[in-house]
Amino acid sequence: MGNCVVELYTLDYASAYQHAFIYIRQLALHLRGAMMKQTEESRSVVCCWQYVHCLKLWVAVLCAACGSRAITGSDDTRATDKLGGGIGKDEEANLLRSLVYPLTEIILGACRLVPVTQFVPLRLHCVRLLQQLAASTETFIPTTSLLLGVLDSKEVGMKPLRGGGKGGKGGKKNKSSSATVRGLRLPLVLKLPKENTLRTMEQLDAVLKEVFVLLNREVDLYRYSPGFPEFTFAILQRLRKFNKGISNGRWRAYSKGTIELCEKYSSFAIIGRATLADAPKDVRRLEALKPTNIPAMRERYEAAVAKEKRLEAATQPIMKINKKADDGMAKKDRKNKRKKTDEVESNESDADSEEDAKKSKKPKPRKKKKAAVVNEAALKNVGALKEEDEVQEGIAWSDSEESN
Repeated sequence: MGNCVVELYTLDYASAYQHAFIYIRQLALHLRGAMMKQTEESRSVVCCWQYVHCLKLWVAVLCAACGSRAITGSDDTRATDKLGGGIGKDEEANLLRSLVYPLTEIILGACRLVPVTQFVPLRLHCVRLLQQLAASTETFIPTTSLLLGVLDSKEVGMKPLRGGGKGGKGGKKNKSSSATVRGLRLPLVLKLPKENTLRTMEQLDAVLKEVFVLLNREVDLYRYSPGFPEFTFAILQRLRKFNKGISNGRWRAYSKGTIELCEKYSSFAIIGRATLADAPKDVRRLEALKPTNIPAMRERYEAAVAKEKRLEAATQPIMKINKKADDGMAKKDRKNKRKKTDEVESNESDADSEEDAKKSKKPKPRKKKKAAVVNEAALKNVGALKEEDEVQEGIAWSDSEESN
């Protein structure tokens, strides 16, 4: 949905500027209210997913409008090839470009609104948005102070808790085992749990990994700037100090990789700016040392983000297939299918028996009674009724004789 909104706004930059100005101003009012009141309700208006998604949307709109504008020479000549734009729309695109600065200030204010360790994920979300703006508009928006501030937190230097964690006195286990986060994915959270914040190994590993990824991306964005050696001075100083106080081998490897990258790009910038005719303060272009065959900041940033997504997809854990469980599930499925077929057959047989019973209960048709046949000749013989029976005389009909 966000991509559709971005495409709609790139069709008409004039109306897009009016909408963007109103809504970015509303975001600034919410931030100002939270900074002045300093209450939990006012801070919850800013430190929520709705506010972050609004920031992401307007960052994407401004990047789509300004990202294709590239400075092609040492003077102020510019070549335009915009998405949805056309010839004669440079002034309208410049209107949207003028909103980059206020939106940047809003994002920085949201980062610093709640400067506690619990809201480190929100800070990292904001750093990503600032780097996206910097790459698309080819402007210098430093975020190293936000990233190095995470390394300065006291929780990073403490020994991490393992398992459920041991807290309190006497080394008793903490009852709230839900404070530990297993397999933490920072893109899906805005804040860490209140108890044992940034104290478990899972939290520390996820946060520091994200910090060094963003540091390396920051270094890659400004590697062709004439002032790159001075830009990396604070980074190198802080990372060397970080290596001395950390015993974890993985985190030290992250830090050493960033230090080597900074030193490599710094030596290239020192050699390259020695050939420039103008002094570094007089150079208007941010990437004055970039060779012609090297992609611009926007293209490098998009390639880095795509590579990160591929690595994240490749490193996701694959569920192992348990053959025994699959066999058990298959057996259960077969049993269920058999039960279903048996039930269907029993239902069909019951239905047939019911139909037979209904048929048997139907009343049988009654047989018609045959009409009695009367012998009309016998009825007419009335004289037979007057005839007397012939009885033999001389026979005694007594009971004694009958019994004999």
